[in-house]
Amino acid sequence: MNSTIEPPKRYSNMIWRCLLLLFSMAGTTEMLSAQPGNSEAKEPKSAFIALSAGVNFSNFRDFATSPLTYTGRPFYVSVAHVELSDKRESDFTFAYSSGNYRNSYNEQFTVSKVNTFTLGYSELFEAKRFSGTPFNIKYGAQLNATLNHRMNESLFNNSEGIDLIANLMGTLKASLDVSRKAAETKRFPFFEYEAKPRQRYLSYTLNVGLVNASYRNGFAYTSLAAPLNSDDFFEGYEFSIFSGMRLRSSLDYTVFLQNNNAIRFSYLCDAYRTGAQSDNFEMAAHVLSCSLLFNLK
Repeated sequence: MNSTIEPPKRYSNMIWRCLLLLFSMAGTTEMLSAQPGNSEAKEPKSAFIALSAGVNFSNFRDFATSPLTYTGRPFYVSVAHVELSDKRESDFTFAYSSGNYRNSYNEQFTVSKVNTFTLGYSELFEAKRFSGTPFNIKYGAQLNATLNHRMNESLFNNSEGIDLIANLMGTLKASLDVSRKAAETKRFPFFEYEAKPRQRYLSYTLNVGLVNASYRNGFAYTSLAAPLNSDDFFEGYEFSIFSGMRLRSSLDYTVFLQNNNAIRFSYLCDAYRTGAQSDNFEMAAHVLSCSLLFNLK
């Protein structure tokens, strides 16, 4: 007789419960807003809706189920509301990544399907002492929450898992104005053309986790819910805070068009780890993306 315990049924509200928790965290971002009475908060800004698409070169390892490393190239999309000025900057982003991660070990090939949802909100302010033409330095904070939903049928009873990682991060951003101030005559191999003045910026943003938290199951996803026919998928899940680490960085090249819209090319690096001793989860992502920024003002 086959003694393998059948995995619990899929619950239609399982992912929605986690998404609700993830979105509810966005409400706490008001804590990052500027204080009332701050004259810089009233400074006019350029506001944009940014639509991005790209490829996520990433890998993960979950010691709770397997020490093997899974590697994938899922697609990546995001939508963001961005406000920019020399003195202050804010960014609210929702990103989604989905695809298959593969592992080949000892002549065995396994696949893990991963859906990743990320919410991020940042608020940055100019560091006047270190800013000036053409450099601009800003500092501030970012609140980031990531939800991973993973399916790996080769793990049988441990085939399905959910991880919620939340981080309050310190942020430092350096921007360099590389705009073309006047029209220039350029030469292509067979003809000449006039390059018009153009606003262009090269920037680098570094985020370091200050408060790191996670909500996930302990060692192995199997709990008493399966043999007892319980419908509590989250039995055994634990919330931990002030443990783990996260680093995020972004290199952006932004070109403004004549109609005040913009195009941005980005390289995003994101690495995080939960803080458990023997069953931690690790993921590293390298995202190449192109964004269209539509001016709202």
